[in-house]
Amino acid sequence: MQAIIKNTRYTEAQNTLAELSAAFNAATAEESRLLGLLAAPAAASFDPLAAGLRLLRGEAAQRTDNTGLNRELAQVRERLDVLRPAIEQQRAAVAAVQSELSAAVNAQAQPAHTKAAQGVVDALEGLRAALAAEAAVRAGIEAAGYRCSLEAVAEPELNFADTQSAASRLLRDVTRRVEAQRLRAGGPVNVRLLVDGTGFGDGGDVVKLAGPDAAHVVGLGHGEQTQAKSSKSPRPLAATADAILSSEG
Repeated sequence: MQAIIKNTRYTEAQNTLAELSAAFNAATAEESRLLGLLAAPAAASFDPLAAGLRLLRGEAAQRTDNTGLNRELAQVRERLDVLRPAIEQQRAAVAAVQSELSAAVNAQAQPAHTKAAQGVVDALEGLRAALAAEAAVRAGIEAAGYRCSLEAVAEPELNFADTQSAASRLLRDVTRRVEAQRLRAGGPVNVRLLVDGTGFGDGGDVVKLAGPDAAHVVGLGHGEQTQAKSSKSPRPLAATADAILSSEG
């Protein structure tokens, strides 16, 4: 996958932001310098050469030139007032380009991610089967009337019999996400609504939903695909399947 910094649009936007930021930093440093000169004692700010040049021009050779410093300070602050909103606007432009490019890359990577997620599901199912097989060996010894001294391979968070264990929750969540992505890419399917308030019907209804809508409902755990015939037409739903990612965080 090509790094985003190799994208011309993103790089140009970042370079513009860097230039604006550099100009702002330079202006800030100049502002500090001028404020320091204005705050310094008069003798410390006296410039003999500048005073001599003023004499040659027929001007008064005053030992201080706060008027000039204040004028420079006003000009610097004017630059800062222009650069601040410009930087914020360019930051927003960089973020917009990044978001657009990220959306395209995520869409391209979705199939590979779904395949990898399915691998997680398969691995968890394999772990569940392996733990069940290990427990069966020990149970067989006990069932035959012997005392089993084999150490159990067990961990509370890997207890698939407990629906609230970490392993059970992960398996349930990843399975739901994989199924939602499959539905999103497919055509209409029948979905049994598991809860009220989905916007498509009542809990227990079987409705035919378009792929994205089915993905939305299943992804939230509010429904499940079924082979049963639809019992009613779904009510319109304002939310879209894209709400899965934002709601699941």
